[in-house]
Amino acid sequence: MKIGIIIPSDCPDEKLVKFAGELVQREDTMVVVVDDGCEEDIVYTRIFQMLEERGTTVLHHKHRLGRGMAIKTGMRYAIKQCGQLAAVVTVDEDGWYSPEDVFRVCNQLEKKRDSIILGTRNLKAGGVPWIYRAKNAVASFQFRLATGITCSDVLTRLCGIPRKYLDIALATENDSGRYERLFLTEAAKTKIPLEFTMNA
Repeated sequence: MKIGIIIPSDCPDEKLVKFAGELVQREDTMVVVVDDGCEEDIVYTRIFQMLEERGTTVLHHKHRLGRGMAIKTGMRYAIKQCGQLAAVVTVDEDGWYSPEDVFRVCNQLEKKRDSIILGTRNLKAGGVPWIYRAKNAVASFQFRLATGITCSDVLTRLCGIPRKYLDIALATENDSGRYERLFLTEAAKTKIPLEFTMNA
């Protein structure tokens, strides 16, 4: 079972190098960072070089196209390059999620091969801005109205998607800020099972 880990990037720093470097250590993963039109800055260029030196594939958008399109670029690459691709995991570069969080989703994908796996966060924990909690509460309420499913962290940016559902992900609108939520809503409406795993 091969899993493609896709990381959209618009402002990389050395934390991303460390994060991706730990992800590539897992033998069943292929890590793809998608440069979503970062400026041709010497710092960004060096970071992408460091990522490649550590075994990460880096794809580039000439101009910024948004998170949704960056994820789709990574998905298409994973499908094309990996004949044994079983699933993809999408995750942010911002450091909110740890490699262990990502691997937890990977492990769940191996057990629940017909389900989309969401890495949910404890939004009551210290350090979570109140504005984020408020936005998530509104989004979760809207998601429940649309699908009948309760999800406390519908704005999660850590999502595991089996290969057979990638066509739905690729057909989802590219709305950058709402891409994952639009995809999850469509998936839920088509009765695809959603499983939740709490981050550490």
